[in-house]
Amino acid sequence: MRPRQRSLLIITALACTGLAGFQLLGSGANHAAAVGTAVTAAVTDTGGATLSHRSSTDTGALGVTFSFETNSLAGGPYTDSWPIHNVPMYEANTAGTAQFWLNYVEQLVSAGVDYVAVDTRGYIPGSTVPNEGGDPRELTQLVNAINQAGDAGKLKIAAFDDTPASMTDKMNQIVHGSGGYSPPFDFSVTTGSGNGGYKYLWNNDLEAFFQAVPSSMLYKVNGQPLIYLWSDNSFAFANQGNGNSARYLSYVRSQAESTFNENPYFVVDDSWVKNDSAVAGVVQGEDDWFGVPTPTYTNQALGGQTFGATVPSFEEVDSTANRLIDPNHGNTFVTDLTDTVGKNDTLTLVEGFSDWPENAAMWRTEAGSYTTTHRDYPGQDINILRRYSKTPFPSPLTVQAETADTITGAQANPFKVYRPDLGVQTTTDTGGGWNVGGLTTGETETWDQVPMQGTENLSVRVASPNTGSQFRFVIDGVTGPTITVPNTGGWQTWQTVSAGSFTFNPGTYHTVEIQYLTGGFNVNWWQATAG
Repeated sequence: MRPRQRSLLIITALACTGLAGFQLLGSGANHAAAVGTAVTAAVTDTGGATLSHRSSTDTGALGVTFSFETNSLAGGPYTDSWPIHNVPMYEANTAGTAQFWLNYVEQLVSAGVDYVAVDTRGYIPGSTVPNEGGDPRELTQLVNAINQAGDAGKLKIAAFDDTPASMTDKMNQIVHGSGGYSPPFDFSVTTGSGNGGYKYLWNNDLEAFFQAVPSSMLYKVNGQPLIYLWSDNSFAFANQGNGNSARYLSYVRSQAESTFNENPYFVVDDSWVKNDSAVAGVVQGEDDWFGVPTPTYTNQALGGQTFGATVPSFEEVDSTANRLIDPNHGNTFVTDLTDTVGKNDTLTLVEGFSDWPENAAMWRTEAGSYTTTHRDYPGQDINILRRYSKTPFPSPLTVQAETADTITGAQANPFKVYRPDLGVQTTTDTGGGWNVGGLTTGETETWDQVPMQGTENLSVRVASPNTGSQFRFVIDGVTGPTITVPNTGGWQTWQTVSAGSFTFNPGTYHTVEIQYLTGGFNVNWWQATAG
């Protein structure tokens, strides 16, 4: 596949105090009707790039795994024995856990995925929350963030049970005080005595998942909540056969039905079926994961359905390891989604939205060169996901300014939150989150590959105690009307103003620039709505 063309969104400022990122309608904003300066007829823009995206005939669901490592929740350090390239843009150490989840809800909704498959790893009874990464009790914070952002109708939650961690490692911590995968978890033991027991998969893990996530927020296939289970291979497990593994899954199903009135839709790693043929009769799907360096995607069939799995990149390279999937400027990811989503797989699961330890993360990365980040720009993987979502050209599309891909002319962040290179501050606007303040003369912000087509009506969420401030959009070099910002009554008193209209060719992605002609106002987001 040829290298993809790029298009940008740039925001230029003259002595301003605000701006905010990139997200679908609903995250942290009151999307009221826009008011403000009357604007002229739509400006015609014949530029932009044409990129591949999902066909309307491909109806399968798209999801991502999401691990919440201890270091991810703490905001670092992002270190390992090999170089870590996809360090996140969001600095989680500048705020609490609630803001961590609010930020990633915005990013997941921006990506347009149908579900996030959270990586559950169980917990030790009596421990504080979170008990290491993957504690399912922590998911109440994710639920709260989705509700705060107003995105309960946009983002649903599935489980991705990291079975070696939730079962074997937790068993070894409890029984042997050591953790790890030796001795292996024994599937022939169900009572909790010795090296096995139902409690590790159910009581200390998936039961807590169902307790944390209400039924209305579960991603369901044919009315059944989606539960993925990773490998049960012999590096961490023993006695999987003779119906033992199937017996565990049947127990989880019976408990979920009796306790929560939920009948799980199990999709298992194909090792479960290989190690115990009885598993095929109690699950709804299986996947074959991906390989390093190949295959970078798989399509696995079971029961007349096909289940895709893929990854955008993978890198564990040091003196002892050489495991590499080259992202190739995003082309690997595009090819893999074309061969999973584009083959109309029933479910396509992508590892792993926050998987920085394996250099597989899809979150917005910190700004930097391709050599540093292995991404052409911070939001590249989110944009690729959106292209293969069910809404590659969403309307309305809401763009939060704190997530700009490129910034020039900005002062160091005086508010010390979110990111260091832009004046981001916490906002009290509806839905919470952040706005950008402290903009300086000549400052620019840039987003790549903004999806807009047909006539798009633009609006901007602003707050200002001043009168006479002005800005304008410039898209693909075509200038829009100059907009005057009203006095809204304060720096955190928000109002949505109309900002002109543009007409684009169908299926195109654009360079969008906002020029702030005067300062004296904050901006939370801007929005494009099909006219």
